[in-house]
Amino acid sequence: MAGSLDSLPLVSIIVPVFNGERYLRESLDSILAQTYPRTEVLVMDDASTDTTPEIIASYANRVKYYRQSQNRGIYGNANDGITIARGEYVAVYHADDLYRPNIVEREVAFLLRYPKAGAAFCLEIFIDASGRERSRVEIPPEVRGSYPLSYEVIFNALLKYKNRFLCCPTSMVRASVYHEVGTYRDGEFLNSSDLEMWLRINEKYPIGILEEYLLRYRYGHGNSSQRYHHLRTDPERYFRIMDLYLENSARAIATPEALAAYEGHRAEDRLMRSVNHYIMAQLAQSQQVLDQVRPAQIFASDQIQSGRLLVLFLLLKILVCLPRIPFVAKLFRQRWHIKKLPRRSNLQLSTLSAG
Repeated sequence: MAGSLDSLPLVSIIVPVFNGERYLRESLDSILAQTYPRTEVLVMDDASTDTTPEIIASYANRVKYYRQSQNRGIYGNANDGITIARGEYVAVYHADDLYRPNIVEREVAFLLRYPKAGAAFCLEIFIDASGRERSRVEIPPEVRGSYPLSYEVIFNALLKYKNRFLCCPTSMVRASVYHEVGTYRDGEFLNSSDLEMWLRINEKYPIGILEEYLLRYRYGHGNSSQRYHHLRTDPERYFRIMDLYLENSARAIATPEALAAYEGHRAEDRLMRSVNHYIMAQLAQSQQVLDQVRPAQIFASDQIQSGRLLVLFLLLKILVCLPRIPFVAKLFRQRWHIKKLPRRSNLQLSTLSAG
């Protein structure tokens, strides 16, 4: 990147970590190997009880170490890190992911090229607990091009596809934008707080997605997103966030196609919640959630597997009227909760982002 060192913007990289001894060193090594020459790395130790403090200390002055006296969570730590960050740009990275050496350089270049853009993202490779590549994210055509995208474009893509393209640990945000829009609302949205933040930023500023694979995202090792989805019976927080914005002002920019897809996703979510209630022998609750599903919603969008979901819907309609069948419950558990790493197309990044 051209220009003297002092003329380049400082980038603050915030790394929240809680009991991260298994992957922390590998992740920090990839962060410290960046080709971009002006960074500060703020490691936010969330009151870890393993050897995380010793691992961080071994890096001496290569990182800045902040230890919480009590657990604050990933976005509580992100908020604290943003407060003390000195950089013009801020990235929040995970302590178990791996970063390409040029991720910072490429996203800084984007923000310098587009001074009106509030944030930059990139694409990620999906790896398992052992670091083996499992898949690569494929972003919708509406958000391709590696140029700044408006709120209308992003919001309709989120309705249509869910959040399959804005991954927290690929984000770089102007510090001034963070200070303007406020903190992550982790008290309300927990590990989905990043999605609400991207919407809040995008309301005011365009954002961009680089079509480059610059992050290896680790999943399937008991991280918070995996725990959140296991036998989940509450509505996915994605819907609460999107409903909030639809109720405020975003409905005016939402297209009929995107809204239909959104209701299709909601029907799918309800079916999965009904399945989880059935697994846990909660037949009354399973039926209650199932009663909220309308077959028309299933067929209103091509973004879900309508045929399979209809079969599941009809099967559940029968099952909830009978005594619980343990064998069927076991099959459901094996199909949706004891399985290999899911395909990327079935994942929502707003719930994957809390590593």
